[in-house]
Amino acid sequence: MSLGKALLKMQKQLGLEETGELDAATLEAMRAPRCGVPDVGTFLTFEGDLKWDHMDLTYRVMNYSPDLDRAVIDDAFRRAFQVWSDVTPLTFTQIYSGEADIMIMFGTQEHGDGYPFDGKDGLLAHAFPPGKGIQGDAHFDDDEFWTLGTGLVVKTRHGNANGAECHFPFIFEGRSYSRCTTEGRKDGLPWCATTSNYDRDKKYGFCPSELLYTNGGNSDGAPCVFPFVFDGASYDTCTTDGRSDGYRWCATTSSFDQDKKYGFCPNRDTAVIGGNSQGDPCVFPFTFLGQSYSACTSQGRQDGKLWCATTSNYDTDKKWGFCPDRGYSIFLVAAHEFGHALGLDHSSVREALMYPMYSYIQDFQLHPDDIQGIQYLYGRGSGPKPTVPAPAPTEEPQPIPTEEPQPIPTEEPQPIPTEAGSTSTTEEEEETPEPTVGPIPVDPSRDACMEKNFDAITEINGELYFFKDGKYWTYSSFWKSGVQGAFSVADTWPGLPDTIDAVFQDLLTKRVFFFAGRQFWVFSGKSVLGPRGIEKLGIGKEAGRLSGALQRGRGKVLLFSGESYWRLDVKVQRVDKGYPRATDDVFTGIPLDARNVFLYQGEWNLAGGWCVFRPGLPEPLMALLRFLVQHARVCGEWPWDRTCHQPWWVPMVELAGCQQGAGCHVPVMLGQEPGWVLYGQTPADPPFPPYLSLPRQVSLLPGQLLLEDDTALPGGQGGLRQV
Repeated sequence: MSLGKALLKMQKQLGLEETGELDAATLEAMRAPRCGVPDVGTFLTFEGDLKWDHMDLTYRVMNYSPDLDRAVIDDAFRRAFQVWSDVTPLTFTQIYSGEADIMIMFGTQEHGDGYPFDGKDGLLAHAFPPGKGIQGDAHFDDDEFWTLGTGLVVKTRHGNANGAECHFPFIFEGRSYSRCTTEGRKDGLPWCATTSNYDRDKKYGFCPSELLYTNGGNSDGAPCVFPFVFDGASYDTCTTDGRSDGYRWCATTSSFDQDKKYGFCPNRDTAVIGGNSQGDPCVFPFTFLGQSYSACTSQGRQDGKLWCATTSNYDTDKKWGFCPDRGYSIFLVAAHEFGHALGLDHSSVREALMYPMYSYIQDFQLHPDDIQGIQYLYGRGSGPKPTVPAPAPTEEPQPIPTEEPQPIPTEEPQPIPTEAGSTSTTEEEEETPEPTVGPIPVDPSRDACMEKNFDAITEINGELYFFKDGKYWTYSSFWKSGVQGAFSVADTWPGLPDTIDAVFQDLLTKRVFFFAGRQFWVFSGKSVLGPRGIEKLGIGKEAGRLSGALQRGRGKVLLFSGESYWRLDVKVQRVDKGYPRATDDVFTGIPLDARNVFLYQGEWNLAGGWCVFRPGLPEPLMALLRFLVQHARVCGEWPWDRTCHQPWWVPMVELAGCQQGAGCHVPVMLGQEPGWVLYGQTPADPPFPPYLSLPRQVSLLPGQLLLEDDTALPGGQGGLRQV
């Protein structure tokens, strides 16, 4: 944090004129007796002090985790927002339809935003800073076990306890129970006592069970019906068959094939975590190595973790999972993520809510560092505000997975054959759409061939893109219509600045990454994430502007800046350990002032001004000339002072393809790939004489290729030569 910015923050907090300078009034205030808490804490805001432009914010919960009752999650989110509204003028209202400022969802692994979760533990949740679209939204990893931080939370339904939570352990008929039980009932519904002693108090309720209700789906909460028929097979338990997201479901009539009615199964209190039966309940007693177990056990494990079987006999069925632990507090994690959604970045104060590492706090109070940060953005509040209960929704919010279960294919789907070097995936990936159909050039008279250099160059969906001053040109292929444009960057990718430093498209997900200064944006379909600071990727302040990117396959991308480069793991959005490294150590001989670095048709390109360097040359001259005769593309007559004075370079305009013609002069020789050139290289095949200097120009006439230079040929010939 700069001194000027720190002074501005302190002056704002003290009600002084915000000059950013250490003036007399500021010095006097600093010398006055005061509280020991520093005026400027270690909180951080997002670059540009991103914040909401209105105080009355809305939020919507798109789906719910099966770990907790919906009412428990709603209450946790309400209290998490209240953490921030109690110290600011902000208000938060839950809505049940339409677009809210803050959209909240649970998801697993790759869940549609370009920032996949990593399974249990590790990443718990993430949120985006304030803004439109996905900005401001909060996502929670549903592979975690969500509780209130102290273990299982079981909210009852029906019974006579008015929805109270289970009390564990409880006494029933003189026996102690630490889980819901079906003892004492003939209908198989699990229940619990809501006090420590049912025998004395007679207070009870029913525990979450698919026999009692379902979530979402299209059955209005109706319970499962067992057995049910799906795709011709009979099921007597909840299943994940027919789904790719791992959510457990059931039919709510005896035949899904006939009635298409279904719902999602709530997790029972004994639902396992991980193993090979995620979400299925423990079955007690179960048999393991010939012995019977009526509770979770650590037998058979060296790490001491408790587990159970999810069928009555592990020895025959091998179905199991870990028993629930204390879990993660949905309230504490939500309060932290909502801080991000309001504009706060991480704090370095370990006791602060915005500290990046999770820890459970029994009696939570917002730390002064968090308060200073949020009040820097929104000002002080007037204390806790009375809350008006939101109206109950007329329909239960539906979980993200809304498609009906699909029949299991009789044959295993085969991946579509892909060309060598490309990536195949068995799951459909959302592709970033190409620019809207028929983009209208904003300046057709502006010729890409006349630009001395470009801000950035990249390949997107097989087309070459050239960016310059808020405009871009496209080059489809050597067999299409050549260079098109100029088009407006703002029309195709709203929110980007005029000057782009580097661009690349992830080869697997087709998302497009834009870099400008020390910020980056990610476009996926019509959604945009950003701007975010490149320090989030692990690139330090030693990096200047990026000059380009080279995709390496397997989700790795090399990012270049000056004399250094970094290797980015696109999936986890972090630079690999051991970087940055010196560019010259790997790419020997490449000028360090290369302005653009990009991948095109599987070849690496490093460009400086008019010139492009391609590793892998030289090639036999005959092959180069043959390619030129067959595929030459020219830009008309070019002044010879636009040449490259290093071997294996080619004018940039030739890579762009430009306009094809005959009878024009081409100051370049092209190789087996568009844009290759060879200088001063002896040919490998006769009858072409050796070139000991650069041809002054190359002329392509109908049926003729003329090479003109100042080199004397054997026998005293020189000047113009015809091939």
